[in-house]
Amino acid sequence: MKRRDLLKTSLLTLGASSLALSACNKEVAQSDELEIIPKQTATYEFSCPLPFNYKTIDEILELNSTLKKSQVVSMYNNTPKPLADRFNNWIQMVRGYNYNIKTYDDFGKYVKYAIDNGFKIHYLMNSPKGFSNEEYEKYLKNEFLFLLDYLYKIGVRDIKVASANVASLINEATNNAFNLAVSTTFELHNLPQYNHLFQNYPNFNFIDISKDENQNFKFLKALRTAYPDKKIELMATEFCMKGCPARTSHHCDMYSNRFNCGKIYAEIGDFHQFYISGAINPWDLEYYSAIGVNNFKYVNHDPELHRANFNDISKFKKYLELVEYGIDDVTIDDYFNKIFNKKILITNNCKLSELLPYMPDIKHFIAHGHECALKCGVECNYCELCAKRT
Repeated sequence: MKRRDLLKTSLLTLGASSLALSACNKEVAQSDELEIIPKQTATYEFSCPLPFNYKTIDEILELNSTLKKSQVVSMYNNTPKPLADRFNNWIQMVRGYNYNIKTYDDFGKYVKYAIDNGFKIHYLMNSPKGFSNEEYEKYLKNEFLFLLDYLYKIGVRDIKVASANVASLINEATNNAFNLAVSTTFELHNLPQYNHLFQNYPNFNFIDISKDENQNFKFLKALRTAYPDKKIELMATEFCMKGCPARTSHHCDMYSNRFNCGKIYAEIGDFHQFYISGAINPWDLEYYSAIGVNNFKYVNHDPELHRANFNDISKFKKYLELVEYGIDDVTIDDYFNKIFNKKILITNNCKLSELLPYMPDIKHFIAHGHECALKCGVECNYCELCAKRT
């Protein structure tokens, strides 16, 4: 073939390839818009802290009997301080003191009672605090192995972890006897992180999403598509701000963290703080359900109780009742102060339904939630503008 003919053939081939590539790009661009039609596709499954109190567990059972749209199906906790001090925040992140839990059996009796009443228990080995092999051998190994044996003995089969180190130790010690769950404190934010984690640890069957991704609908949908058999759970009631630079260090030791969140909150105001938290409003659950996410986590906000003393379900109950019955008779104070324990100064305590049109719209995040990490406060001030309107 002559050089001119070869060149002509090459150009024609290149042209066809370019057209194909152009068509492909056009198709990608067209499919890039995410449309979600809100619809509840399954019962909303909630988790809450395990109460160290038979009466409170019974109250949750009673609450379940009144609900159709939602059910509390699982509980999470670990040994509280001072019993947990022997781990020094290695292995497990602890939230609060409970001096009635003096032994593992004091803890285990409530685990067994909850399991006997149909609840799944996730034990939290969810500290991201790193430790060396020397520290493990010297301080942790015996206690850790004893705890694993004890948990298995009392019927726990699910453990939430926040580091690959702890996941490896659990699997090596128990020959993959436990189901593993990705804790929110793992702080995973992209699909390759999950891909690589699950390649190494196939016994992960549950994912607690980092709260910064609560409104990243494109990411959630991609994760749901990639792992259809794994439960995906979102923190519904956590109002810590998205993008906190001290979150991991805070998880390592909640009592010694020195990052001054209060300074930021004082500058931006109460409503703005709530709007940038990624907290999930009860009336928005059906948007998550529509993409196959039906698991949600209740976080207790009372600073004096934490999960070590979770014995009052009134705020949790109010949230689930809003899911069940709607917001027609709910005031702004009922919602922010009595459910989220967010002390917002309200001069005109009108109905929440009157405020709703001024609050951030979930449709904005369906379209733009994947851009929050790139544009918040620079190219996008949507939440701030909503706060100013309210």
